[in-house]
Amino acid sequence: MKTHFQSIRPLALSLTLAASALTQAKEISLASPDGRLLVVVSDTDGLKYRVEMDGQPLLAESQLGLAFADGLTIGSTSQITGTRRQSHNGFWENRYGASRVVPDNWCELKLEFTETNDSTDRPFGLTVRAYDNGVAFRYDLPESFSDSEFILNQELTEFRFPADYRCWAGGEHSSAENQYPETTLSAIPTQNNKGGPYHGVLPLLVETPSAYVAIAESDLLDWAGMLISGTGETAAKVTLAQRHDGRGAVVGPGPMQSPWRALLVARNASELLTNDLVATLATPSRVDDESWNKPGVSAWDTWWTGVNPTQPENTGVYSRGDNRSHKEYIDFAAEMGFRYQLMDWFWYEHMTIWDKGLNSEPNAASGDFTQELPHIDVPELVSYASERDVDLWIWAHSLDIKTFGMERALEHFADLGVVGIKVDFFGSDSQETVQWIVELLERSARHHLMVDLQGVYKPTGLARTYPNYLTQEGVLGNEYNKLGGNQCDPLHTITLPFTRGLLGPMDFTPGGFLNRTPPEFEITHPAQVMGSRARQLAMTVIYLSPFQVLCDSPANYRDQPGVDFFRDLPTVWDETVILSAEVAGHVVIARRSGSQWRLAAMNGEEPMTLKVPLTFLGEGEWSLKAFADKPESGEQPESISESTRTVEAIDTLTLSLSPAGGYASILTQP
Repeated sequence: MKTHFQSIRPLALSLTLAASALTQAKEISLASPDGRLLVVVSDTDGLKYRVEMDGQPLLAESQLGLAFADGLTIGSTSQITGTRRQSHNGFWENRYGASRVVPDNWCELKLEFTETNDSTDRPFGLTVRAYDNGVAFRYDLPESFSDSEFILNQELTEFRFPADYRCWAGGEHSSAENQYPETTLSAIPTQNNKGGPYHGVLPLLVETPSAYVAIAESDLLDWAGMLISGTGETAAKVTLAQRHDGRGAVVGPGPMQSPWRALLVARNASELLTNDLVATLATPSRVDDESWNKPGVSAWDTWWTGVNPTQPENTGVYSRGDNRSHKEYIDFAAEMGFRYQLMDWFWYEHMTIWDKGLNSEPNAASGDFTQELPHIDVPELVSYASERDVDLWIWAHSLDIKTFGMERALEHFADLGVVGIKVDFFGSDSQETVQWIVELLERSARHHLMVDLQGVYKPTGLARTYPNYLTQEGVLGNEYNKLGGNQCDPLHTITLPFTRGLLGPMDFTPGGFLNRTPPEFEITHPAQVMGSRARQLAMTVIYLSPFQVLCDSPANYRDQPGVDFFRDLPTVWDETVILSAEVAGHVVIARRSGSQWRLAAMNGEEPMTLKVPLTFLGEGEWSLKAFADKPESGEQPESISESTRTVEAIDTLTLSLSPAGGYASILTQP
């Protein structure tokens, strides 16, 4: 692969300097490489921008600007004083995503401004990029912006659309564990129930007459996380997470850049699902040697059933979180060809109580990772797993790492012999939290530790910058099937690929085998899931996660129809083809790993029959092993059909999906 990429590395940048010292009110435009998207920036009446596609308005004239604690607002009287253009035509290699080769073609416009305020000129900049599949911009604060530290209170950026379009808007949640219900732009709340600004979780997906537009952010490294609030009109506006020390949203000296404000543009739902703009905009890998960084499937004990192993009465066969239980899961992982076993909480002394996050004050029960509880022997488990070609991941509370000492904790984990850490309970995307997470990922890479973050904000491309960041939560996932509220319903799970799934890796923890219809679903231990068994299989392909954690127990998997789909399951892909898609309706995806294809489909609450051409296959005959809904799966969701047949690229599959159904298959050549 290295030799191949030497032949497609980015071409030399073409650089064009434009005239500077511009004095009159003006508009300056930037077109995408294919010429179909156009971004226009204007300083005619304050700093604004608009976006067109094929000559038609996609985004109406929208405000830009930043508001600081000293009363300065940039963008209100800004004048463009200089411009610079450059372009880029190349690719980057994504070893941890949906497609190995990702186009990276863009045209860029760097704008210089002067904001005159109280007879003081403040310089700043705006960088705008246009891709064939979206546009992005970020604010540039030069070293000369402030003589000392600045405090940014709020961002004034808005996304104003020409009409009150249908959209799918994320709710409020400190850890991005929310649904994305269908609504309209004008109905997005402006305030929360406490009277403060509404903090809707990204992305915001908007359906315009000509394209889908998903609003997101990328390259969040030293800034406050971006959220969305309504205006009561056809616009959404940016709100920033506030610092925990009370000093606004962002503190720092210049030079400093905001994250990218990204608009993913797709002419149909299928194009939307292959839009890699969030990762493409992010800072490339800072990890020089990634040879130790290995994606894979993991078995998972303890959390899924909610059993606390420190309580003597919890001795069920599904999950105890003790040495004997972990060995059962390790044995199962070895049988199935899984690379990992994840050892979750309740393994060390004085674990911080679960509902306290990184920015909480330490409590008397701060954890000591060197003091294992009596029911756990981590070195023994590491050795037991290693003998079976399985590696161990381990859980830790973010606050315990903070109070124990980050470097000390990471050294201890590495010395234990675990290969990855699952760090939980952040509950914020404040600037302090963002900075702490970046430091954690950087230090973890030095210790050759992979990372899975839980209770954390939505993805912002950070997994490209630190590839050891294999996956994260930031999603209302399968665990909600045991938390109440029936939130993880079929509409939510079919909406996720078109919303949260656009942003990056998603630790949804699929694979529940106690399948129930939505009316029959109950909160039980072990946990039930809504929809058919084939649907849970399909999720492992449709929901991208390089560290794919399967939720159920060996007791529920062994000798069960459908479990063979999990054997040697890839978690990263060389190529992805979208065969059919409708936002919040259905999706059919084929993904290739090496010479093997996996084809998966999911639908909503209504039964559906889909015709799927197999033209993506290469020449010759292919063996198709299918795991499909049966006619009775709508009423008996655990029912699943397994069959094997020979197909060719000229063939068309007919998929009959039950209500809340699914389909999964493996295609191989002899």
